[in-house]
Amino acid sequence: MSSSYDVEAPVYDESRGGRARARDAALAVSRLVRPPGRLLDVAGGTGIVSAELAALGFDTVVADLSPGVLALAVRRLPGRVLVASRERLPVADACVDVVTTVWLLHLIPPVLADAVVAEASRVLRPGGTFVTTVDKAQAHGRRGGPADDRDRVTAVAGAHGLSAAGWTSFTGASPWGSATRSDPVFPLVAYRRAG
Repeated sequence: MSSSYDVEAPVYDESRGGRARARDAALAVSRLVRPPGRLLDVAGGTGIVSAELAALGFDTVVADLSPGVLALAVRRLPGRVLVASRERLPVADACVDVVTTVWLLHLIPPVLADAVVAEASRVLRPGGTFVTTVDKAQAHGRRGGPADDRDRVTAVAGAHGLSAAGWTSFTGASPWGSATRSDPVFPLVAYRRAG
């Protein structure tokens, strides 16, 4: 059975800002996490952001379930792709320095978003950082959903031993346009696991 991501894979990156937006997202992650370390990009799709993170010095692995987008990720990051569910990562406890979810939480119901945050906390080493986009609809001038609401994500992260550790933002033009009549500004928040 094909998912919509499998069908959309050939045009996915360009329909969402392409390499320029991916580079901006990766640079924003790097502002929140220094020095670069072992990074797991959960639901990282085509690996476009993951490849930019690798170029910045992160030891990056991209995880996703869609064969269509992972076929593109394999080309970008040979040997650095993991077929995995965002809620059940086949990764040992406390083994990565950074977990990222870029443009994921707004797509899923709150209960699944909670599971993603819990998994990020589980696989992070002490002192590790979970970095995620939040408030995506608001970036486009629309009313947001609950799953990626910054205050909600912060509360869920706290319940899983993660403390707010900073935030930044990045921009990126979109062929879908923006209700704000300018390039959307995407908030990116970091949460640190207690050391």
